[in-house]
Amino acid sequence: MAVVVRDERVLVIERRKDGRSYCVLPGGGVEAGEDLRAACRRELLEETGLDGHVGDLLDVPVESDTPAVYFTVRVSSAELSLGGPELQRASERNGYAPTWIAATSLDDVHLVPAEAVQAVRLVLRATSPSSEPLR
Repeated sequence: MAVVVRDERVLVIERRKDGRSYCVLPGGGVEAGEDLRAACRRELLEETGLDGHVGDLLDVPVESDTPAVYFTVRVSSAELSLGGPELQRASERNGYAPTWIAATSLDDVHLVPAEAVQAVRLVLRATSPSSEPLR
């Protein structure tokens, strides 16, 4: 999963599925022969149209039912476009919308799972003006 914070905004994928609305971080599966950082970068590009530098692995517990790891990612652009398999699967009942949300509104969006919220909070703390940014 990619944790992207830029200009006090957090990158999320707004999901609409079978009448439910929630947000997730960009990310997904690892393909054969692919390492975790390469998978994170590929998924970010597919789901948001953004390329980035995958940085530190964040210290977030791994959920056994749906294991995921979280990386900080720096991007140079903020222009979003959906692509990849998500674009092919998108429908009225299954929507994907890459979106920047204000970091201050993190509590107002339904970001799942809880580990994703924890990962974003770690990056926000590390990039606050009173602390050193993560690489």
